[in-house]
Amino acid sequence: MDRKDKNPGDGRSLPAELYLLACDTEREKLTKRDVLGSVLRAAVLVELTDRGCLTDDDGKARTVGDRRTGDPLLDEALRGIAAEKRPRKWKALVQRERKQTFQAVERQLEKERVIGVERRTWLSDKVVVKDTAQVKRLHAEAQETLTGGRPVKEFTTRQAALTALAAVGGFPTVTSGKDRRQHKKRIKELTERAGEAGPALKRALDEMQMANAAIVGAVASAGASGS
Repeated sequence: MDRKDKNPGDGRSLPAELYLLACDTEREKLTKRDVLGSVLRAAVLVELTDRGCLTDDDGKARTVGDRRTGDPLLDEALRGIAAEKRPRKWKALVQRERKQTFQAVERQLEKERVIGVERRTWLSDKVVVKDTAQVKRLHAEAQETLTGGRPVKEFTTRQAALTALAAVGGFPTVTSGKDRRQHKKRIKELTERAGEAGPALKRALDEMQMANAAIVGAVASAGASGS
């Protein structure tokens, strides 16, 4: 399913599409909230690169002139990157403003009435996707990219990124643990095809996982010492 074959009314940014992919439409909830901000931030970087607004400069992201996209979310991120005193490594940019990026994507989708969010104090927010057929199309595209057998080099950066970022983020709505093990090589190739932000996201999430494991280990050790 090429992008040109998509429903003309979709026309959403890559971060918006990944947010929708993270939605469990049957249970009306958002999955992988712990990593979604990082995934959306990586998607912003992929889109900015794909549109010619960012380029890689020896492992660091550099803005290209004064280009703009016309998308408020993307242009705000671009302004922030351009305001840096010096170019930053891609992983550092993936890790920055994750919460703000998540909130901005969610607000944009709410404003466009693509989703409805019921914010709750004690439970996870209820997220209702108004057009579930759109999410199904995205799922079909991601699945075809992952399992269809088409050479990775034939996919556009954006096509590869949709599947790669969802897989690296561990979206249960897109891939299971078995899928990720079975298609590990394919996911790696798609992640690399997505540009610098894809591998940077994986490094950032691996680092986060290691930090969480260290905290759990320290707590367990402290508990054992005190008993």
